[in-house]
Amino acid sequence: MIMRSLNALILLSVSILHLALAQDQCNLLPLSGHVDLPLHKLVPHSLTPTNQTICEAYAPSNGTQLAWITKLINLAFTGDFVPLSDPWPADPNGTYQSTGILDPQAKYRDPCDTVTNINLVPYFNGTWRSNNRNGKAVAISFLDGGSVPALRDNVPAWNTKSNQYKMMVGFYQYFGYLLGCTDGSIPKYNGSSSQTSIHRFMDLPAPSIHYFIHNVYDAAVSLGVAGPDLVTHVGDAISIGIALDNVFNKRCSPPQQVVPYQSAEPQSICGDNSTCGVWTYSNATCGPYMLSGYGLKPALAGIGEVEGGECGVQRRWRA
Repeated sequence: MIMRSLNALILLSVSILHLALAQDQCNLLPLSGHVDLPLHKLVPHSLTPTNQTICEAYAPSNGTQLAWITKLINLAFTGDFVPLSDPWPADPNGTYQSTGILDPQAKYRDPCDTVTNINLVPYFNGTWRSNNRNGKAVAISFLDGGSVPALRDNVPAWNTKSNQYKMMVGFYQYFGYLLGCTDGSIPKYNGSSSQTSIHRFMDLPAPSIHYFIHNVYDAAVSLGVAGPDLVTHVGDAISIGIALDNVFNKRCSPPQQVVPYQSAEPQSICGDNSTCGVWTYSNATCGPYMLSGYGLKPALAGIGEVEGGECGVQRRWRA
């Protein structure tokens, strides 16, 4: 009887392990070795063959690096409607057409060919109380400065006092540092040192984060950043995705120093136990993520609760 119970326990353990492995194999990107470096060392120091950072190598010499980062991030949000040759993770015999982070009818297909409907708009337009303000969940519209049309004008927002302007400028600063922009045109990032704290009340599932990362990747490829070369290397664009996925999309990932002048803090924003991969190394740290609100679905905002004047996007935008 004891032996039978032991065998059953072993079989259960093996099944759980296989499920966890299968879950990670269907995630967007694998862990590339034991990642214990600060995140800011993963992308800028994955130098191009010319010994430049990605930003230095690909930003046009006749413009500022801020202008290049602005275009990159705005394209990630609005989409690029030129089909991209992209074997990662779409059908290698077809093309992948980036629809943008703010497409409310998006679909994400993972490497295991599972298709998930994605709508990230409610996190940005105040539909949900999903923003963390001093430990309290609040509803904020970050699309109150012109929404997608403003981003298509290649500006952060039409109103410099809007929530949208503040959010997009923060994205430019954050990614400008991650990609190694050095010409001084991008102001210093002074936002939160913990993405876990920012996303505490969002409970994002892995496919949604994968979709976000993939749109950053597609935007980079559309601007000329080298895509995957399956014979020699994964390409500069995928190194961006690997860095983002490793640190922000693994449950129990240890504190990371994203920006060198800020402290090491919890960074994972993937809160869904059923879809999020797990940091499998010995330095896994789950404690900081056991906060009130983390892992709970955000609540709908009530009438009059939303900070910001516009409702944002609720349909597909086309150029």
